[in-house]
Order: sequence, then C-alpha cells, then structure tokens
Amino acid sequence: MSRFRYAGALRLVFVAATVVFTALALVVGRGDAEPPPVLGVGEPSPQTFLANQSTEVVDAAATAAARDQARLQVETQYFQDVQVTNAVLADIRQFFADVRAAAEPLAPAEPPVDAVVIDPAATTTSSTEAPPAEGEPGAAEGEEQVIAETTTTTTLPPTTTTLVLPPRDEMSAVLEDAAPQVPPAVREAMLDLAASSFEAEVEGGQPFFGEVELEALEIAREVLQAEGGILADAVDDVQRQLITTPPPVLLPQLTFEDRVQARSSIGALVATFLQANKRIDQAATDELQDAAALAVDDINVEFVVGEAIAEEGERLTEVQVEAIQSLGLLQPEEGTRLEALAAVAGLAVLLASFFLWRVANRQWQDPKRVALFGLVVVLAAAAARLPEILPADRPEFLYAVPAAVFGYLGAILFDSRTAALLAIPVAVFTGLATGDVGVTMFAAGATMAPVPFVSAVSSRRQLRLAVLSSAAVLAPFAAAIAWFFQGDDMWWRVAVIAFVNALVSGVAALGILPFLENLFRITTTLTLLDLTDRNHPALRRIEEEAPGTFNHSILVGTLAGKAARAINANPLLAQAAAYYHDLGKTLRPRYFIENQFGVSNPHDDMRTDESAEIIRSHVTDGLRLARQYGIPDDVADGIRMHHGTGLMRYFYHQALADDPGVDPEVFRHRGEKPRRKEMAILMLADSVEGATRALVQHEDPTSAGIRKLVEQVIAEKVDDGQLDDSSLTFGELTKVKEALVEALLGYYHTRIPYPGFPGRQPAAAR
Repeated sequence: MSRFRYAGALRLVFVAATVVFTALALVVGRGDAEPPPVLGVGEPSPQTFLANQSTEVVDAAATAAARDQARLQVETQYFQDVQVTNAVLADIRQFFADVRAAAEPLAPAEPPVDAVVIDPAATTTSSTEAPPAEGEPGAAEGEEQVIAETTTTTTLPPTTTTLVLPPRDEMSAVLEDAAPQVPPAVREAMLDLAASSFEAEVEGGQPFFGEVELEALEIAREVLQAEGGILADAVDDVQRQLITTPPPVLLPQLTFEDRVQARSSIGALVATFLQANKRIDQAATDELQDAAALAVDDINVEFVVGEAIAEEGERLTEVQVEAIQSLGLLQPEEGTRLEALAAVAGLAVLLASFFLWRVANRQWQDPKRVALFGLVVVLAAAAARLPEILPADRPEFLYAVPAAVFGYLGAILFDSRTAALLAIPVAVFTGLATGDVGVTMFAAGATMAPVPFVSAVSSRRQLRLAVLSSAAVLAPFAAAIAWFFQGDDMWWRVAVIAFVNALVSGVAALGILPFLENLFRITTTLTLLDLTDRNHPALRRIEEEAPGTFNHSILVGTLAGKAARAINANPLLAQAAAYYHDLGKTLRPRYFIENQFGVSNPHDDMRTDESAEIIRSHVTDGLRLARQYGIPDDVADGIRMHHGTGLMRYFYHQALADDPGVDPEVFRHRGEKPRRKEMAILMLADSVEGATRALVQHEDPTSAGIRKLVEQVIAEKVDDGQLDDSSLTFGELTKVKEALVEALLGYYHTRIPYPGFPGRQPAAAR
C-alpha cells in the first residue's frame, strides 16, 4: 500500500513542478504593459459594456440571413431552348434521309429471279396459282412470303427500266456508316419498313415510309415540348420510357406487324437523338431573387439606456461590436497581466493532467511517464515563444511555431490519445504567447496532424512517410487559416512556412526521441524497430548459437504480430518480445529439442527434476542476457512471461510414471503470468507453434487437426489460469485463436510429394 501512496505523491510532485516551470517558461522575459484591448467578432468581451444612450444597430447577419431565405423561396425559372429542339428534329430527318439513301432502288443489269420489279410501262403480272385459303398451308405465312409465292414478274426487254433494292448487307453497311449512333436493331427495323414501303409501291399501293418519318417527328415534338421541355437530369428517364413503353403510332396503312415494329423502332430512334432542351433562365431567376431580397427590410437591434450590450467574457457579435464602438464605450486598459498569464498556463497544465488521468490512465499510473509528460509540456511552453525572436513585421513567421514536434513526441513516446491530449496545452501556450487566434488554431491542428500517421508506423520508411504526410496536411490547413484571418495576400507564404515547419519538426522530434528514451527508459516504436532488426547483436547470437531456436523465434514473432493486429494490440511489441523470448537458450542450446540436429537427447540420461531445472533456467538466463544487451523491460517481459507458471508436462508425466505422488509444483516454471495482452499472445503463439511443429513431425497437417490442436492448447492455458492477469477478453481470445490458426495453416500447408525425394513411408513400412 505504501508503494501506491509513494507513486501517487510522486505524480503530484511532477504535476506541480510542471505547473511552475510552464508558468516560468511563458512569463520570464515578458514586459509588464499590455496593449489596449481590441474588440473582435467572436472574441471574449474584455469587460461589461452598458449602453449610455438608446441606439439601434442594423443586424447585418440577421438581415443577410433573412434576405438569403427570401431568395431561396423564389422558384427557379426555365426557358425552352428552341435550337436544341430543332437540332433533335433535324437529326431525325437526317436519319430518315440516310435510310432512304441506303435503300435507294437500283436498276440492275440483270434483275434477279426473285427481285421485285417496277415496270414504268405498266408491267403485267399474273398469278400462277390462287392464294391459299385460310387454314390451308401457307395461309399463316408472312406477307413477303405470300407475295413471293403468288406473284411473278414479266421479264422486260433490255430497253425496259427495272428498279430493285440493293442487297440487304449493302444497305445495312451504308446506314451504319451514315448513322453509327443509332442502335443496330433500330437501323435494321427502319430498313425493314423502307423495304415494306417499297414493296407496297411495287404492288401498286401507296408508299408509307414518309408517314413513318412524320410520325417520328411528331412524337419527338410532343416529347420535347411536354411540360415546357426536358431537363438534363430527366433525359435518361424519358429515353428509358420511350424504349420500354413507346407511344402509339397512327399508321393505318401498315399491317399489324409493321405497325408494332414501327412503334418500337420510332420510340428507340427518338430516344437516341433526344437532348435536354429545358434550361435554367438564370437572369430571370436572379432578377426575381433580387426583388425578393430587396423586399426584406433591415433587421435592427435596439439597446436602451443602461442595458448591458455585452457581459465580460461573452463572445462578441458584430452587432455588439458596432454598438460599443458607435457609443464610444471602449476604454483601453493598461497594466500587468503576467499573473493572469501564469494562472491560465497553470490551469491548462492541470486540465491536461486531469485528462491524462481520465483518458490515458495507463500512462498516469506510471510516475516515470507522468514526469516525461510534464517535461514535454514544459518544452511546449518554451517552444510557443519561438516566434518572439522572429521579425515582428512579418506575421507569417508566427506559423513557424514548432507545435508539430509535440504531436510526434506524444504519438511515439506515449500513444495516440496522449498525443491528441497534448493539443490542449500546446494551443493554450501558443495563444498566450502570440495572442493570435489563427496561430492558436494552427498550433492545435499541427499537434494533432502527425498523430494518425505516426501511430500506425511499423518501419522507418513509414516513419519518413508519416513526416512527409503531416507536412502535406499542415500546409493547406495553415494556408486556409491565414486566408481567413489575414486575407488572401499571404496565404501562400504561410503554406510554405507550415510545410517546412512540419518537416523540420519531424526531424527535430526524431532527434530528441533517443535522448528522452534513454533518460526515461521508455520503449518506443523506434526502439522496437531497432530490436526487430535481424542485425541486432542479440538476434545474431541466437542465430549463430541456437539456429533452431532462432527459426522458432522468428515464426513465433510472425504468429504473435498477426494475432496482435487482430485485436488492435501492439504488433511490434509482440513481435520483438517473441524474437528474444528464448534468448536464454543460447547458453545451453543442445538441451532444447529444436537445436538437436542428429545428436542424442541429453535429457535421456538425466533425472526428470534435473531436466526440468535446466529447461526452467533458460528464463533466468535470458533475463540476464537481456540486461547485458540493453533490451528494454517491456520486451524482456516476453522472456519472463512466455511460460508463466505453466507445467512442464513432458517431464511431469515422466516423473509421474515413476512416482504417482510427485508434486506437480516441482515441474512448474518460475516465471510470471502475462500482465499485458501482447505477452499473453506471445505465450499462446509460443505454445501452439511448438505443439504444431510436433504434430507435423508425426502426421500430415490438416486444417481440422491444426484448429483442434490450437483450441486444445489455448484451453489448457485458460484452465491453468495463465491468462488471468492479461486483461484479454474472451472475444479477443477468439480473434487471437483465429489469427493463429490462419497463420499456422499458411505455414504448415500440405506439400506435394516430389518423386525421388525422401518422405514419410507408408504405415506398413514403419
């Protein structure tokens, strides 16, 4: 209990020291006099203002809002674009002209036997046989077949002119070249109608293709003029309606089949050439809107004598500022404000500390991290005054405040929540130091900008990209703020300064990090990246002295990293802990099965309790080597906790065969149960990898077999209470199990038995 009291007292001391040093960083070197207060819209009122006489002030914002509302109530005006209508009709006429051109009758040198012939000198035709009566064969055939069967053409002398339609393929090709935008089905249908019209003329009837064109033009006019025209966003619906439900056609001279064909093809043809011809009449609309806005009277706000125009601290509106200025109520004040500045700074530190306690309690519980947080806050207060040393006549240099440094530091040294929390004191300190609202907003955004990029890095390349991405975000953000507060004459300079500021801040943060890591012995992402480098001396030692253990550790690291990502734990920490969890095996590698290549097992000649002691000792040996290689405690916890207090079942069951009353505690590990999710994942990954490796040595791995084995291993750890202190939920445990199974299936997949290579012998040969 005394340890907890000591830690609590230490935290309070660090917070108090942070308050004091922060206030000093902001106050030291500042002058005593302050400039007279300046009223600004949206700014707190420096005092309470009372009207010294009655006055009325136009509420420009309310008036503008009312006039905008009046504008919105005016209906949009439209007009019909006659040129578009005429263009659509012209396109349809042109298409029919193209059809006629494609189906222009020809005078062939030798009329084909089945060609339809026109004899200008009254060609004589005779029927070879009577047409079949209704019900007889051929009565239900198409019109063209009936004519072909019942009509013969008198052969004319060479001087007689005969007209026939061109071959169908030629007509189709000509029409396709002339009107490629028309669907093929519509082109063919129109050619059919032209041919039918031609045949009707040949038989002495009235050609009707011109009536088809007139019908198409009439339908197009009706569609284009309905409801004043067609809007652009309604063209698709009208086209769809013309195609799916074409309007009826009035062509009584056509057969029923030709009329059906004409109706569908006319609808599709009109849909093809249809265009929007109803447009917004912006001039008429604007005129009506302007008239509606002018009809709205000014909205006035009245202040009577003695009425409070604004209370102290109240956010001022444009009406209040105008009333105060028009009545001459603004009285400049002079005097020292250093006490108030120190008070605000101290309250900002306390507020940040309160949020640290409530939002990032894990950081708060560690006094060392509270001290580090306080140091970062003090550095933020000192950095907020950096613009004071830059030219005062260049306001864009205010955006050189290095607020982004603390976003990088917070995200790497702590976590994303704590990094976001730092935006509170950084913004407050910047506001106190510069008195500029825009720069204060920029400081808050600059602190937040690196957090989402840096929090997800898993390599140094990603870290460099995070710095570049943060700069790319901050440049337009700063430019927009400058555009809003300072106008459009310096936003581009601010953008350049903000971009360079973000890059320099990233480099500065990466330079400060090693110092803070070593001073407070904090394990950061950069530390973990260094530890997972295969060239680390400790990893090279494992690879050289215990290669089997090295391969096992690398695979366990892969499993642990994948499982950690599945539950949003720290995959780098889990992977680094896995790489070093068996570091102690390098002292006596041949006593561990994965390093026994073609040699006898030394445990075969030892007592079970001696073997258990050797196996158990690799944890203490590993911790000693971890200190020798400077491995942080957070990673060394993987050595201490990867077996927990678990039972060495192999040696226990051997001892149990000799002595049924043997105490199982003699064969338990002397480590600690995992206290973090990453260490619990390491324990499970280590156990399932070893069990799966043993499984595949005796039988071919299957999905069901590996899944069953993983579930059995995890169930044993849960039943043995090894995960009780890890804060893993059952839902997270399920996700971890699925991730481990998926990874093991990918590694221990079934392989093709290559001819001539050694492999498992059939059961009868073993």
